[in-house]
Order: sequence, then structure tokens, then C-alpha cells
Amino acid sequence: MQKRPLTASYIFFYLLFSDDTWRILAGFLMAVFLGPLVTRGRDLSQGGEVMVWLMIMAIGWSVSAWPSKKITGALQKAVKKASK
Repeated sequence: MQKRPLTASYIFFYLLFSDDTWRILAGFLMAVFLGPLVTRGRDLSQGGEVMVWLMIMAIGWSVSAWPSKKITGALQKAVKKASK
């Protein structure tokens, strides 16, 4: 089987249809929105704050497994339906 050429559109669609992209995005967004709420008012060092943000990001990544599969499935169905 011949390899596909590595183009910008190939990378874009690969990332768009990947479950992990959506999971990473969900984890990052959870860390951005919940990180300041969790670390505010606590006497944490900079390392402690980074650790809390990373834990929130990991929890967001693990919780978003089911929704990310649904999102990529819906995108794939929409593309297949549009190509007919």
C-alpha cells in the first residue's frame, strides 16, 4: 500500500477525526476554566499549582472519552453523507 503524501490538509483532517485531539482539547479547557478556581486562595507554591493544573487536565482527558468518540463518529457520518 502506498503512503499518503504529508500535506497540511491531511494533518488537519487527521487531527479533526482523531479521538485524542478532542480529549486533549477537553482536558485543556477544563484546566483553563477550573484551574484558577481550584488554586485561588490556597497557599500553593508554583510547583503545586502546576501539579493541580496537570491533574485537572488529566481528569478532563479521561472523562471525555465517550463524548470524543461521539463527536468523531458524528463528523465521520457527516463527511460520508456529504460525499455521496
